[in-house]
Amino acid sequence: MELTRGCNQPVIFLTLSLNLKISLICLLPLLIGLGVWVKDGARVAFWLTSIEERKEVPIVEGMPELGTQTQVTWKEQFVSGIETPMFGLVGSLGVFTVFHLRKLKKSK
Repeated sequence: MELTRGCNQPVIFLTLSLNLKISLICLLPLLIGLGVWVKDGARVAFWLTSIEERKEVPIVEGMPELGTQTQVTWKEQFVSGIETPMFGLVGSLGVFTVFHLRKLKKSK
């Protein structure tokens, strides 16, 4: 596509700007999914709804040399997994499909 001076320039600029807006709208779900995933630690695993906290507790109070045991407590907390960016990708593809089908319908 060649940009020329004259009356076509505003139309071409509007078309480029509209394509940029549509592209950003299509990428928005993917970017949100990636942002949430990275914020939670970018784990390549499934979602977690609770996390464990391990604490070493002596078997006999005041005498840790006799041995310790591990106390595990569970804390309710959501940690996103690899599904989050995948849902973002599916959402982005869905939005792209809607815009593409609208464009094809207008061209007929």
